[in-house]
Amino acid sequence: MNPEDRSKLQSFVSDLEGLKSRNPDASKFKDCREKIEKKLEEVYGKSSEELGRFRRIKFLDFERSGKPKDASLNEEERRRYIAGLEEAKRLIRYLA
Repeated sequence: MNPEDRSKLQSFVSDLEGLKSRNPDASKFKDCREKIEKKLEEVYGKSSEELGRFRRIKFLDFERSGKPKDASLNEEERRRYIAGLEEAKRLIRYLA
């Protein structure tokens, strides 16, 4: 892995940390997740184990049935949201 790719992956850890706001923004989360997937695909390949591990992380589904997209998360949803972000950060730290 070249230094630029390593640096970009490391920057995603900060991006994920920034998503831990009290009222998460679904579009910012989706954008961040897509950028990470794109970079992992670029660095490791489309069918790589690294990309597969990231895609298997159980992130909160913001398309919750019956709730508006801008509705606040309840405690269980918030716990799942934070857990997904933390797991993604651990994986990216390991890969970088």
